[in-house]
Amino acid sequence: MSISESIISALRSVYSHKMRSVLTMLGIIIGIGSVIMITSVGDGVRVTIFDALDNIDRRVIQIFQQSGGFEYRLTFDDADAILRLDGVEEITMITETWGFELTRRDGRVRRSSIAGLDGNYNVIERVNIQLGRFIDHMDVENHLHVAVITPQTAFEVFGFLNVIGETLELEYWGGTERFTVIGVLEGEIEQGAMEAGMAMGSPLTRGLAVIPLTTLTDILGNEDTIDFVGASVAPYADTVQMAQTITTLLDIRRGTEDYYFAMSMEAGFELIDTVFVAVTAFVAFVAGISLFVGGVGVMNIMLVTVKERTREIGIRKSLGATEGNIKAQFILEAVTLTLIGGSIGITLGFFLAGFAAEIISYGMGSEVNPVIAPTNVGIAFVVSTAIGLIFGVYPASKAAKLNPIEALRYE
Repeated sequence: MSISESIISALRSVYSHKMRSVLTMLGIIIGIGSVIMITSVGDGVRVTIFDALDNIDRRVIQIFQQSGGFEYRLTFDDADAILRLDGVEEITMITETWGFELTRRDGRVRRSSIAGLDGNYNVIERVNIQLGRFIDHMDVENHLHVAVITPQTAFEVFGFLNVIGETLELEYWGGTERFTVIGVLEGEIEQGAMEAGMAMGSPLTRGLAVIPLTTLTDILGNEDTIDFVGASVAPYADTVQMAQTITTLLDIRRGTEDYYFAMSMEAGFELIDTVFVAVTAFVAFVAGISLFVGGVGVMNIMLVTVKERTREIGIRKSLGATEGNIKAQFILEAVTLTLIGGSIGITLGFFLAGFAAEIISYGMGSEVNPVIAPTNVGIAFVVSTAIGLIFGVYPASKAAKLNPIEALRYE
């Protein structure tokens, strides 16, 4: 029997026992579908997160206090000392505080944070402005009451986008502060973003407004204390080594030990990537256990098939079929069964990936598109074929070793 005849025979066998074949392939379908869905959505989430972080310079170190009291908070002098280190090109200083409130047009109050930045914030993150301008050095030096807001805040408070020159009133425990809006950031308006408080994201988007750093320290009465410093590292310097140097410098200045933490964004990106790959691989492995179950199902049904076709095997052997011919026929049938199941599983995985991405997009508040990698599809087909080969060998060997005389007598 030629290969084409064997394939046709295998397809006829699958078609003639449709329900049994579907139940046999179920484990393969679920396993392949789950792996395709998990890897596709995992890659999609990873791409979305890295796209969101694309504005951040990877050669930046973020420095902040990780323990100790108020007396150990970072200061302007600390920032100047960091800037004087060999290998540090620029620095930016940031303070962020909660407890500020604004009243929306509908009368509802939103409570969130505001961020105080200096004129060097682009050291950490590229700032995209669609109207007006961003905070500059003159605003910081003159302690001006100016603010940059998101499009969402503009529409929720004023009802329109071009709010340059409008007055933004923010209330806090010490009274009410008024700011002149000088800029509107780029971004989309999302329903419910105000209620959620935009807890995630950068200082540019997660709070009510961005104002000059000195203005915020004046309001809070914190003198020259800041929450964290961003330092841009020169190309010739190692970011990890520089982070260690900065924490050592701060501990020496304060006479402390491990009170400060410096995070290399480059190392952080690598860590995020490693974690995503590891988690996706682990979950895919767990989902792939069902493939083993599916393989056992294939072997079981092939043993039943051998039993049912014992007389047919005896007739073929009496007509000159060799053990190799019989073994190849049954292995081919097992592979055909798993390949059909794998194909259905891949198709199912595409649909499940799209559905899961929609749910995750809603939860994350940003669009996630599943990434269907051709490599993963190719691996799925290879795995399907391998399952057919591995779990089809024993039934095929059993069929090939049947005694033709006893097989012909089998009822």
